[in-house]
Amino acid sequence: MIKHVLTTDSMLRAKLSRQMLTLALGFSFALVAGSPTKTLAHDYVGESACEDCHDSQHEALANIIGPNGGKADPVSVWKQDPHHSAYTALSSPWGKQAASRVNLADPTADGAMCLKCHVTGAGSSSAPDPSDGVSCEACHGPAADWQGRSQHGEIDDSAAQMQAAVALGLIDLRKMDIREQQCRTCHVKDVSQRPCYRSSEEPFSVNNDQKFRHWRNNIPPL
Repeated sequence: MIKHVLTTDSMLRAKLSRQMLTLALGFSFALVAGSPTKTLAHDYVGESACEDCHDSQHEALANIIGPNGGKADPVSVWKQDPHHSAYTALSSPWGKQAASRVNLADPTADGAMCLKCHVTGAGSSSAPDPSDGVSCEACHGPAADWQGRSQHGEIDDSAAQMQAAVALGLIDLRKMDIREQQCRTCHVKDVSQRPCYRSSEEPFSVNNDQKFRHWRNNIPPL
């Protein structure tokens, strides 16, 4: 009788152990399979780091075409573009008036909703100086891991090089759907998201890019 009880007790313990193991494995799998994929954060380096290669003194790509159809360098084009002055625009009379639409007293204050589109990397611990406005990394992605020449300076038309740079945080703006998605995080009509929107604005089109053009002709998507 005692032997039978011990045997039964051992069997119950073994069964319970198997059930607990199954539950534990199932829970672990659920944590992995059920969790959203997290994109690794990349740090910003600031526009000045881009100037080291892409201003008028350093730009080596003689085939870059600017807004007027002639040769240009990316930094000079950006400095003449409204994106460059996006931060200072917040302090203009219209900037303050627009902020009042959402009961925002100071659109330049830390955490203000306007900063997410009027500066680069708002809220990031590595965010560039806000006075740079909407600079290179707002469109091309935080560059700390891909700014080196070997990471993005030699992409040319290599799909493999592009994929490697994208994995490091570069945004592949050659793909128009990606460019559209990137631009429309800010260029929206909903005044609850973008209080500075005016109905008189020309409808936004990702193809209307001639005024800030700073790339070569006939770039193939990769």
